Formats: sequence, structure tokens, C-alpha cells
Amino acid sequence: MFTNRFGERTPVPQLPVGAQKIAGATHYVPGLTNSGFINGLVIDTGPDCDVYEAVAIDTLAITHGHADHFSAGAEIRRRTGARVLASRDDARLVENPEVNIRGMFSWARPGDLLVSKLFLGVPCPVDDLVEMWEDSRATPVALPGHTLGHTGYLTTDKVLFTGDALYQKEIWERHRLPYAIDPAMVADSLAQMLALDFDWLVPGHGVCCSREEAEGHIAFHLKQISQIEHFILDALATEHTTEDVIALVSEDRGLSDNPAQYWLAVTTVKGYLGTLLGKGQLEFFVREHAGWWRTPR
Repeated sequence: MFTNRFGERTPVPQLPVGAQKIAGATHYVPGLTNSGFINGLVIDTGPDCDVYEAVAIDTLAITHGHADHFSAGAEIRRRTGARVLASRDDARLVENPEVNIRGMFSWARPGDLLVSKLFLGVPCPVDDLVEMWEDSRATPVALPGHTLGHTGYLTTDKVLFTGDALYQKEIWERHRLPYAIDPAMVADSLAQMLALDFDWLVPGHGVCCSREEAEGHIAFHLKQISQIEHFILDALATEHTTEDVIALVSEDRGLSDNPAQYWLAVTTVKGYLGTLLGKGQLEFFVREHAGWWRTPR
């Protein structure tokens, strides 16, 4: 028997629909957002709650506060009595996705046209913080950069769930400027992954891969970050406004011209500018009420 957070006794957990075994008790459910399942522990969730029909769940661990990673969270919590955990920095985004949307627009209210659907979702109550984690089925691993409180989970079967901390090569081909609030943190998190003892890796989007394959994807991701940084530094040998830099990077990366894509690029390019400014590799100044950037003279 199995006890949920309401103290109710239920049958031993069955597997979610479409679950694939990776190692030991660790499974994953491929989808728009990959989900993990380990004996009643769910890691992230896509939009379809029905895949968990008749599955006993006691805990839902969320990697980060973007709505595509907790789409069915509120419904799973309501149906199963599972407790929901998120990191201290991302819990507010899970409970109120509007916070994340407002943050992208300097706290102004954007129109619906300007918001990526990945940030639109049903708020999900958070019962506990990952920082208070006590669960032998997996170990939380801080992997910030995509969001401030982004967290991966390493199961006892040596399977690493990375959320959006890692983008595989194939994802880069479709999304050539992955969203990141702090690329330097992303790079540090990728290096942190290499120090972990895992045999398999499951990204938030993409496919489950072996350790050897994962190391190739990590190296590729790090190379892309470096290429974007070098492009910005080369471009800013001639001073440009913030808007100019966003346009230059977007064009170089082959991004589409649509409002939601533009605003994702705004945050990410500013993340790169902030990183390079912090390293002393860029200068920032204001002229004629516009922000300008250049490499040091």
C-alpha cells in the first residue's frame, strides 16, 4: 500500500501511460515536456494529466517556474493529494506565472500577443521548498541560469533530469537562442553536470541519452554560448544600442520575426550583455536617452 499526503492508503503505484524504463525504478514519460517517474515521485509534468490516471503519486518535483514544466501540476495535486516542491527562487513563478511574465517586461503589463505560450499556465500551489528536500529517491542539484532557481534531480538509479538547463544539439537546430537569464550561470551549471555521477540524462525537451551522448550535448551547448559571446564582442567593436544588439544577434541566429520570439530574445540577449559587462569585456553608457554598448577602448 501507498500513503499520500492526506494519510490515505492507496494501491502500489502503477506507471504513467507511455512511461519508459531507463534504469532500476526510474522511468520517464516522453512528451512536449519530458516527465520523470520514480515510485510515486514525478519530476515535471506536461499538459496531459490523464497519463497519470490511476497512478499513485505522493510528490511532484518541479525543475523550474516555466509553465510548460508544471502544466498539469495543479490538477495532479488535486487528484492525487501529492505535495508539490519547487525551489525558493522559482516557487513564486509556479504559484503565480504572472510574476514571470511581468518580470520580462520590467513589471509592466504586456498584451497577450507579446507573451510566449510557454509562460502561460495554471498556477500550482507549492507545498514545500526543494531546499528542505528529504527524499531518498532523488537528490536535487542546483542548475541555475535558465531561471534563478532552476533545479535538476539525480535519481538513485543514476538518471539525471536536467529540465531546461541543457539543450541538446537537435533542440539548438530549432531554437538557436535558448532562453536564459544568465548565460554565465548556465555555463557553470553545465560544468556542474559533468561533475555528477550519472549514467543517463533526461532533458526537459529532447530525448533520453547516455552519459557519453550527454557529454557531447554539454560540450555543444558550451560552444554555442561561447560563439554568441564572441559574436556580440565582435559586433560591439562599433558601439550599438541595446535594440541594435538584440536585432544583430537575432539575425545572426536566424530567429523569426514575431512578437513572442522577440521578447524572449530581449531577455536572453540582455543576459549575455550583463554577463560580458560583469566580466569587464563590455562598456555601457547612455546617450540621447538610449542605452549603448561597446567593447572597451
